[in-house]
Amino acid sequence: MLSLTNLFLVAVGFLGMEAITYLVHRFVMHGALQGLHRSHHRNAAAAFAKKTPEPNDVFPLAFSVLVIGGVSLGFNISGAAWLLPVLVGVTVYGMVYTIIHDGIIHGRIRWMKRVQSDWSTSLDTAHREHHRTNGEPYGMLFPSLTLRRSITTADSDHPTNPSTRTA
Repeated sequence: MLSLTNLFLVAVGFLGMEAITYLVHRFVMHGALQGLHRSHHRNAAAAFAKKTPEPNDVFPLAFSVLVIGGVSLGFNISGAAWLLPVLVGVTVYGMVYTIIHDGIIHGRIRWMKRVQSDWSTSLDTAHREHHRTNGEPYGMLFPSLTLRRSITTADSDHPTNPSTRTA
């Protein structure tokens, strides 16, 4: 039965993954395991075009193994059932991440590359900035909100904006 507690735990799993994504990306992928992640920054376009795996693909596989292990614990250990809704949230985050990162931003899912909106454009801009600088933003979903505000502010000051033109 679906309860408010379970919905809350799903949300905790989903939102918590953005923080975990940030920390793992910043301190593991750009730290101790940067050799694996470097393949994504250097060869992403070529690997995606060829539809071949890249060394960076080991990260989602590792996360999947952790989730499967957690689900097993949730089903088999007394008192650990709370893990199941949390891991549903983690899984939904992983699906959204895959659609956004691999599908929309990098075009690994061909028909997704055609999806365009202000939101997807801001995510793409944030991700391209990360690839360009190897720095912020390290998260996937929320850092783009800050970047989007700065882009909107910059656009509002742009000479082509009719509201800022002088006669």
